[in-house]
Amino acid sequence: MKMKKVSLKMGALLLIATSLFSCSKNESSNISKPLTVIGQAISDTILPQMDGNGNPIPLKGTMLAGKTYHIMSDVTINEGDTLYVQPGVNVLIHGDGKSPKTSPCFYVNGSLISSGTKTAPNWFTVFATAATPKSNSSYHDDVVNDPAFAGYWGGFQCGPNANLLLLRWTHVEYTGGPWGDNAADYGAKPGDARFTISMDNTGATPGKLIVEDSWFYGAVDDGIRPQNVYMSIMRNTFEKMGATGGESTNIKNGVYGDMAYNLTYGIATNGLKTAGKDGKPCLVNIYNNTVVNCGFRQLKATRNGSINTETNAGGFIYNNIIVNCKSGLRISYQSQKGKPSDTLNTAYGNNLTCIGRGTPMGGAEQFMIYIEPNQFTLKQPTDFNGYNNGAIDPATGTNAGINNSNDSLKYDPKFVNYDVKAQSAGSSYRNYAIPAGADFHLKSGSMAIGSGVYKGGTGINKYPAKPSAPLLSQYGFPMTLLVNNGSDEFSAHITPPNKDLGAFPTDGTGNQQTY
Repeated sequence: MKMKKVSLKMGALLLIATSLFSCSKNESSNISKPLTVIGQAISDTILPQMDGNGNPIPLKGTMLAGKTYHIMSDVTINEGDTLYVQPGVNVLIHGDGKSPKTSPCFYVNGSLISSGTKTAPNWFTVFATAATPKSNSSYHDDVVNDPAFAGYWGGFQCGPNANLLLLRWTHVEYTGGPWGDNAADYGAKPGDARFTISMDNTGATPGKLIVEDSWFYGAVDDGIRPQNVYMSIMRNTFEKMGATGGESTNIKNGVYGDMAYNLTYGIATNGLKTAGKDGKPCLVNIYNNTVVNCGFRQLKATRNGSINTETNAGGFIYNNIIVNCKSGLRISYQSQKGKPSDTLNTAYGNNLTCIGRGTPMGGAEQFMIYIEPNQFTLKQPTDFNGYNNGAIDPATGTNAGINNSNDSLKYDPKFVNYDVKAQSAGSSYRNYAIPAGADFHLKSGSMAIGSGVYKGGTGINKYPAKPSAPLLSQYGFPMTLLVNNGSDEFSAHITPPNKDLGAFPTDGTGNQQTY
């Protein structure tokens, strides 16, 4: 396969592509898309290289398809530069998680693009040794000993002027290595676990965060934690995120975008969380996600356990499936750390919550509930759950409803291969590893089939609008801040809401991953 170079100027990608033709008199032409190259090809496989004084040389250019690269220390991508990763690249990080120096990370001050494909995904994972082993199928509920929570390396830490972080069809594993002396530059403290992805763009232009069709496995704390960016988080799998606390995604102030068709499984606190701050909103549409077995490693009260919006956060929240989590969707009035959600700029409905156990489990364990009472969340007429709305407090607007424990298992979405009852029995609900062969598509007869909002829908399927909400009206559902072009590898590939609920609709769109 031929390659042609492209250049990056003023933060914009210019792709100059030609086609490779192969034909004979008796054959029709075969057209093969050439692999992209940005800058110089990176032929050295031990990185970063060192200058004459022993200092690491910033990295830019293209990691080549089929190669394995070894990361020995922190990698820096300078402002204005791009590191581009072709499909089928293995990036092995030599780290042990014991100190900042021995837990390398990628400092992204320019752009990092990992352009894996379904047939040739990319990998960012630990270089496994006897001292730094990988996890295996024997670990189901053992945070202390499971290597998934060892935090061998430090993830992707983006600077204030980072332009673009794009991960597509990319595996990212074993993150959470500790911060060092530069922690304050990233809003952290020395010794804190680094998030898998941190992006806070305080420059003149919001950064762009596109994470699609990827896998995140094992993290000490939060997976994706952005601020001040335009964002698309689509069709990913999150597993074993957060040791004793942390979310798959913890979206902060100044973020506008969409989170859809993600599977979050066995997360410490929430599968998906949004939280702005006073005076600055966080507006994220959360739709068609499947959230399973979340919330049980976080023992602090009022942290919720599935999909959670807090301080000044809003968005359209529709078509989600929540199963065997500590608590269902929460539109927060208050929590241990958060303040009220932006209820004006929030609209929600057509969500299904199924709990396998609605009674106390004994000891220190918390039982599952559909909705946390005394918050803003109401059961909507189009929802599927066993919550009975209570009176609205005239002073706070909160809802003191009741969870009907007799409705346990009543709202089973009928996954193809995940037994809601069996996975809630005993301590199985605490299992944080996706069972081999699990399939979260919907069986025939599932109440989740045909119950979602979608464009052109009528009745319970009618596409939502809230004219009284200025931000919802301005930014839309889904949003259009990022270029959305499925044939352009540098654009977002946004899937709109589906008539079915969850991440795996029956028409075959949505999440494409298997387990």
